[in-house]
Amino acid sequence: MKPSDSKVHKAQLMIAAASNWFEILVAAIVIIAILISLIHVPDKITFLYQEGGFNEFLISIFDIVIGIELLKMFCRHNLDSVVEVMIFTVSREMIIEHMPILDTLIGIAAIALLFVIRKFLFVSALDKQDPPINSKPDDRG
Repeated sequence: MKPSDSKVHKAQLMIAAASNWFEILVAAIVIIAILISLIHVPDKITFLYQEGGFNEFLISIFDIVIGIELLKMFCRHNLDSVVEVMIFTVSREMIIEHMPILDTLIGIAAIALLFVIRKFLFVSALDKQDPPINSKPDDRG
C-alpha cells in the first residue's frame, strides 16, 4: 500500500463521518419541523367549517406524512423508501392542487410508473449494504 493510499483512505473516512453527521442534523431538523407541524393540526381542524378549510387541513396532513416518510428514508437507506416518498409527493400535488385534466393524467401515469418500478423493476440486491467505508482498501493492484 502506498502512503498516498492511506491519506486517501483517511480523507474518505473523514468525509463519510461528516456526511453521517450532516444526515443526522438534517433528520433532527425534519423531526423538529414535524413536531411543530403537529402542534398546529388541532388549529386546522377548527377551520374545517370554513370554505377551503378541508383543503388547508389536507395540505398540513400531507406535509406531515411526507415529512415522516422522508425521515424513514433517512433511516432505512433503501430504494423502496425513495419510491414511497415520491408516491406521496406526487399524490399530494394531485389531490391538493386541483390540476387540469392533462396534468392529472400525467400524475396518475407517474404514480402508476412508480408502482411498476416498485413491483417489477425493484432489484433488492441494490439495497444490500455496501461494505463499510472504514474497511481496509484492497491491496490488489
